[in-house]
Amino acid sequence: MVLNKSSIKLAFLGYLLLMCGLATAADSNKDKLKQMLDGNSKPQASSGIPDDFLTGHWIGMYDYDNRTADTPPANTFTMVMEKTPQSVAGIILEPDLNPQFYAQIAEVINPKVNGKKFTFTKKYNSGTTIEYSLEADLPSRVLYGTWSIKNGPSGIVQMGKIEAKDFQ
Repeated sequence: MVLNKSSIKLAFLGYLLLMCGLATAADSNKDKLKQMLDGNSKPQASSGIPDDFLTGHWIGMYDYDNRTADTPPANTFTMVMEKTPQSVAGIILEPDLNPQFYAQIAEVINPKVNGKKFTFTKKYNSGTTIEYSLEADLPSRVLYGTWSIKNGPSGIVQMGKIEAKDFQ
C-alpha cells in the first residue's frame, strides 16, 4: 500500500478537527476511564454496540502507563472499520515512531463485541500484536479503554468516530 503525503495531511486535518470535538467527549469520559482502569466500572444497561456504530472512520490516540525517560511518546492513529452481523474488519494507520519510516499499518484481528465492550488484537505487518479492550460511549461516538503487549508495556487508548457531517 502506497501512502502519499496528501492522504496523510488529510488524515491529520481530520484528526485536528476531531480533537476539537473530542475534547468535550474526553472530559466526559475521563471519570469513566479512571473507574475502568481502577476496576470500579459499573455495568451499563444496554443491548450492546450497533453495527453502524463501529462501521466508519475512527481517529484516536494511545499513551503508555508507567512513563520513564525511555518511554516512547503518545501516538495518534486512524482506523477504518466495517462491522456486519457476522464480522468486524479493520485497518489501522499510525505515524511510525522510527524516524526512518513514515507510517505503520496494522490490521484488526480477533474482534469481539459483548454488550458495550469491544476487544480486538492489532497486528502490525512485522507480526507484533497488541490487545485492545474498549468500552463504547454511544452518545459521544467514543471508544475508550486499554491496550497491552504480552510481557511488555500497556497503556490507555481513546478514539472518536468521525463522519462527513462533522465537516459541514
